[in-house]
Amino acid sequence: MSMLPVLGNLAWAPVSAIENVEVLDRFNGVPTFGIFSVSGERQLFWRVTGYVPREYSIWLYMPLTPADESRLADAEPSDLLDGLAFRSGAARYSTVGIARDYRLVFEREWQIPPRADARDLFGDLLRFLRDALTIALREDMPPARRELVYTASEAIRELADA
Repeated sequence: MSMLPVLGNLAWAPVSAIENVEVLDRFNGVPTFGIFSVSGERQLFWRVTGYVPREYSIWLYMPLTPADESRLADAEPSDLLDGLAFRSGAARYSTVGIARDYRLVFEREWQIPPRADARDLFGDLLRFLRDALTIALREDMPPARRELVYTASEAIRELADA
């Protein structure tokens, strides 16, 4: 079961009481791919996009099974997401986060479609986020939070329309 990210936390350390973060890849010193552990549960984190408009980034969090861990240990670097996020035989539970300046401002649970390649996954993810942000903007929330969600929504729309 995925641990829901805490808004305001760093995208690569998205929950409280993290025991360990294994960084498997970085960009400009910032973790972009790795595994974090909480209470013995291990989750993969992946920055799906570089920056989208307005300094936002999209992150995917996925619980790992022992079989996933074994596959990761044996995978070539270019194939780390194959069978997990890409081309999985079954739909996979995950959580998607949007960060601004590496701090999480939005999260929603999402099911990764089975057999999605990178292009399909990205398109499905953008459609999901566009819809989730539209729904979120209908909710009652403090003005500062509404502004963050609105700006994230605009950034995702720009990316989806590109």
